Amino acid sequence: LRSFGLAPWQLRRAKDLMRAKIEGDPSLMSLAQECGISPSQFSRAFKQSTGTTPHRWLTAQRIERAKELLRIGSLDLAEIGLACGFHDQSHFSRVFAQSEGHSPGKWRRIHRG
Repeated sequence: LRSFGLAPWQLRRAKDLMRAKIEGDPSLMSLAQECGISPSQFSRAFKQSTGTTPHRWLTAQRIERAKELLRIGSLDLAEIGLACGFHDQSHFSRVFAQSEGHSPGKWRRIHRG
């Protein structure tokens, strides 16, 4: 069975929706509906198109957004975590440290302008 990726419009739509709802939790069902396919087809096709699962892609976007807020903002870590869709500060800190090799607080101290 050959698996195909998403059409360019579907991929763009899915990514736009996930970015727009970064602080929430867009469901696989809603993303699939927007693309006119089933959730299982969506998951398979998204991974085929991007090399990663929708959840991992969204987590990477959340980390990038958090890095922007850490660099420029005066929000505390809990506020940044919530604004980027993490359940709480410990979840944010754990996922951020796994991705970046430092806690958000240490990363902020290193990278602040």
